[in-house]
Amino acid sequence: MELFPCQQRLDAYKYPVLTLPNELTSEIFDHFLPRYPDCPPLSGLKSPTILTYICRKWREIALANPKLWRAFSTDYTSSSKHLKQAEQIRAVRTWLERSGFHPLSIQLAISYINEAPNEAFVAILLHRQRWQHVHLDLAAEEVDLIKGPMPLLESLTIEVDGMDYTHPVTTANDFPRLRAVTLDNADHWNWLPISQLTSLTFEDVEPASYLPALLSAVNLIRLNLVDCYPDVASQGSIVLHRLKTLVVVKSHPSNISQILEMFTLPALRTLHISAELLGQDPSSSLTPLITRSGCQLQEVLIAGASDFSEESFRAAFPSIPNITFDGRYSWYTKARRLRDTF
Repeated sequence: MELFPCQQRLDAYKYPVLTLPNELTSEIFDHFLPRYPDCPPLSGLKSPTILTYICRKWREIALANPKLWRAFSTDYTSSSKHLKQAEQIRAVRTWLERSGFHPLSIQLAISYINEAPNEAFVAILLHRQRWQHVHLDLAAEEVDLIKGPMPLLESLTIEVDGMDYTHPVTTANDFPRLRAVTLDNADHWNWLPISQLTSLTFEDVEPASYLPALLSAVNLIRLNLVDCYPDVASQGSIVLHRLKTLVVVKSHPSNISQILEMFTLPALRTLHISAELLGQDPSSSLTPLITRSGCQLQEVLIAGASDFSEESFRAAFPSIPNITFDGRYSWYTKARRLRDTF
């Protein structure tokens, strides 16, 4: 008998947070998410879906705010159960619907279900005119599905699982705002407007593929090369007049120490490089680049264990004001974070 009056008092109580105007609550919800274009997961404590579970009012406010649903990240490849994949596909469709007409930021890994293209990828393709920042991990057979105009697209990352694939049929007019591209194990680039890019990343791509692209990338400001082998016959032939930042990374044992010899970079100001690529005598690899380019380096970050001392490096390059040695983190992980910061 005492439970009923108690419940009445609880129902009559006005929680202060529920007295806020809906517009203010909706704005608070915006700040719950990572800053756009960073992508929250489709589910879990960091997903906006958690806001819909608190109470009816919060659910109504969250569902009425399309900005909460304009960015998402998902990964099907780690799921071995068809049911989980199906649930995530439904979630992708739901988020796309809830996002209204807002530009989209998407990080999506693709897999096959019953030998057919992933339904979530097909759903996302239908919204390509709203793509703004897109990261796709694709099976080789799916790359050529990317076609048609993408008028809002600013940054694109393509990771390809497999070597034998054909490139999409597109024109430069399909990507009027595209400025940043990452190609991971993706050798075909001539479907992209390379000449208009300001940021370009190649990861695990052969010289025969990435060198012709660099010859066309006349507006690059930032270039990231991850596990890309050099072409020793191309000494000084890659001239990038506007490039200010060069990141050169190796994540596994490999002989790519001659990669700096390919470049002439008059505007270079920042160099991030694995220590191994500088060898025992960094002046023998870095000094020719500086001399050939006539550049004025302002910052050098050297990552990983080196065969030379910090003191000897600073003494060899007294004109570089900011020199940092950092061997505490995985250089590969650092590079992946850097390449996504366009």
